[in-house]
Amino acid sequence: MQLDKLRLDLRPRSNAQGLDLGFSLLHAGGADVWRAWMALWLPLSALAVLLSWYNPDLALGWLLPWWLRPLLERAPLHVLARQVFGEQASWRDALRAWPRELGGGWFRMLTWWRPFMAGRGLHQPVWVLERARGKVATARRATIARNGTGGAALMFGSMCASFEFVLMMGVLALLGLFMPGETANPFALLTLTNQGPLQAALGTAAWCLACAIIGPIYTACTFTLYLNRRATLEAWDLEIVLRQLRPPARPAAARQAAAVLMAAPLLAMALLGMPPPVQAAGPAAGAKSVATDCAPPEGLTKQDSGRGPDRSPQQAALRRQLDQVFAHQDLRGYRCGEQWELRVPPAAEKEKEKPKSPPLLPRWMVAILAGGFKVTLIAGAVALVAWLLWRYAAPLRFNFAAAAEPKLATEVGGLDIREESLPADVAGAVRALWQQGQQRAALALLYRATLSRLVSRQSLKLHHGATEGECLAQARSAHAAGALDSASLALADQATTLWLNAAYGARWPAAESVAALCTRWQAHFDREAA
Repeated sequence: MQLDKLRLDLRPRSNAQGLDLGFSLLHAGGADVWRAWMALWLPLSALAVLLSWYNPDLALGWLLPWWLRPLLERAPLHVLARQVFGEQASWRDALRAWPRELGGGWFRMLTWWRPFMAGRGLHQPVWVLERARGKVATARRATIARNGTGGAALMFGSMCASFEFVLMMGVLALLGLFMPGETANPFALLTLTNQGPLQAALGTAAWCLACAIIGPIYTACTFTLYLNRRATLEAWDLEIVLRQLRPPARPAAARQAAAVLMAAPLLAMALLGMPPPVQAAGPAAGAKSVATDCAPPEGLTKQDSGRGPDRSPQQAALRRQLDQVFAHQDLRGYRCGEQWELRVPPAAEKEKEKPKSPPLLPRWMVAILAGGFKVTLIAGAVALVAWLLWRYAAPLRFNFAAAAEPKLATEVGGLDIREESLPADVAGAVRALWQQGQQRAALALLYRATLSRLVSRQSLKLHHGATEGECLAQARSAHAAGALDSASLALADQATTLWLNAAYGARWPAAESVAALCTRWQAHFDREAA
C-alpha cells in the first residue's frame, strides 16, 4: 500500500472511533459510493417487489436481495478503497470491476455465514483488497478480528439490521396514515383483508428502501474499522511520519562516483596550467537567488541539550562517537540547497496587465437579490409543507368537538343481527332447521335473533366488532343498570352458552333443551311484539 498517498489521519483509535470515521469518509466523497450501490441494489429490489406481488405467500421477495447482499457490498468497497488512497474511482469503474472482485469468500458469504455473520464487512477487504485465499485468508481474518474488533463489527451489523427494520416500519406507518379511513391508523396496511399481494409488495419495497439507505453506511464504517485495525497492527502512523522526514539518501557509491566525475575536469585543467572555467551567466533578469538556510533547525543546534555531566571517561567517549554519527550528512534531518525563482510570476504579470471589467450589478443590489431569493425559497417551502398537511393529513388534525357516538353493531362473530335479516317466525324456523339436521344453522339463527331483539326492541348498545363474550357482558351491565329485564338476560345467557359450546366446542345440546328454549323465547319476545 502507498501510505504516502493516504488521505485519512490514521492513528490508533478505539473501535467506536474507527466506526465513526466511516461516516466522515462517506460524507467527504460518498456520491460514487451511493451510485455504485444503487446501480446494483435497485434492479434487484424491483425484481424482489415483482416476486412478492406474484407470489405473496412465499418469502422469495425479500429473501433474494437479502441473500445476495454481501456480494453487492463489494462494489461500494471498490470505490472507498481507491478514494482513501487518492484515486478517483467512479461508480462506472466499480461496476466494471465488480465481476472480477466476486471471488474469494463468496461461498462462505452465501451459506453458513449469511444468517449469522452480521460483521462480514470487516472481512470483505481481506478477500477483495488483500486478495488472500485459503489458509492465508483464515489466519488474516483471525488477526484482524482480535482485540474486540470482530465483536464491534458484529454489534454494528446487528444495529444496522435493527435500523433497517425501524425504517421499514416507519415507511409502512407513513403510508398507512394517508390511507382512507375514519381515523389515522399507522398500521392500516398491516390490517388489510384480501390484499395479500399488495401487502407483500409494499413490505418488500419498504425493506429494500431501508437497505438502500443503510447499505453504504454499513460498508463504509466496517471498512474504516478494518483500516483502523491494520493501522494499529502495522503502525501506519509511525511509518507515514518516517516517510515524510526526508527522501532516501543516495547510495555512498553513487555519491563517490558523482564527486569523481565533477572533479576530473578541474584536475585536468590544473595539470595543463589552464585557468579555471568562467562561471556561466546567471539567470534571466528579474530573477533572484534564494538559498535555504544551512544552519540546523531549532532543536538540532545542540545535540547535547538536556545531557548531564559526564560521569566517566567511557561515557564522554561514547557521547563523542554519537555526535560524530549524528553529524553525518545522511542523519542531519535537513539539507542545504539553492534555487532560482522569478520575482513576479508570469501569470501574476498577465493578471496585472489585463484590465478588470466592471461588475454587471453593484454589490448592494446583488446582496438584495440574494436575500430576496432566499426568503422566497424558504417561504415557498413552508407554504408547500402547510398545503400538503392541509390536503393529505386531514386525519392528523386536532378535533376538539364532542366524540361521535360509536357505531352500533350489525353483526357479531360474522352473524348478521339486523332485524330485516330474520324470518317472521324465528322459533318455528329454528325447530325446522333442527329437525332437518342443521343444528349449527338452527343455533346460529336463535343466537342472532336473540341479539337482534335486545338491540332493536330493548335498546341494548352493542358496539361494532364486539365478541360473543363482550355482548353478554354488556347485557349483564344493562341488567344491573335496570335497562334490561331478568327474563331477557336469562334467554341471552342460555342462547349464548348453547352457541359457544356448539360453534367452538362441537358440543351439541339435546333436542328437548332446544325445543324448551324456543318455547320460552317465543313466549317472551313474541309477547313483547304483541
